[in-house]
Amino acid sequence: MERAQGRPSARRQASCVSRETLTSTPGRHRRIGILEPPPFQAVTPTQGTQISYTGVLLALIAGIAHAAIAPVVVIGGVRPNLVLIVVVLVAVMRGFGPGVAWAFVAGLSANLLGREPLGSIPLALLLLVVIVAAGERVFGRMPWVYPVAAVFIGSLVADVVALGVLSLVDLPLQGGIPFDLLLPAALLNAGLAGLALYPARLLLLRLDVPDQPSW
Repeated sequence: MERAQGRPSARRQASCVSRETLTSTPGRHRRIGILEPPPFQAVTPTQGTQISYTGVLLALIAGIAHAAIAPVVVIGGVRPNLVLIVVVLVAVMRGFGPGVAWAFVAGLSANLLGREPLGSIPLALLLLVVIVAAGERVFGRMPWVYPVAAVFIGSLVADVVALGVLSLVDLPLQGGIPFDLLLPAALLNAGLAGLALYPARLLLLRLDVPDQPSW
């Protein structure tokens, strides 16, 4: 009798669990957090540098687009650094590990198709990811301001690194660092990052599906 009476209770519990499972929306709060400012969470070393197959493809596209567009597009006398904008946004919104992977894949593909010294673009981007990850521990509570500021500062750092590498493999710089060009370029990249920030969050929201890591 006790078993017979216990069965309906167990069935009711199972049905309640099933209904709750079917009607619940796993990851809803996590997905909404892409559009709304997420709670601050420090990047931990255990996140790894995994990147999905979709991420590899997008990083390759970003590198190819940079190599194709950057040499011909001039705005206000300076050229935008598309691959830098993409890598910094990925590092801010996805963390240190994905940022390192994107910096390597996108930077190397842009470097192989461009005329810059081999290794200069990935080196600058990897350095930027480290700086962005370190700065996020302090300014990560400003999710709409920090990415734009990180792109501005990162643009200056990347240009200085590129000029330093170029001076090592080619003729030394004459007249010092051309800040009259670096500052407008940094402002241009920061403005483009501000325009791309919200669409980038929407894109990550759509692509946030289970995918097998490629490494």
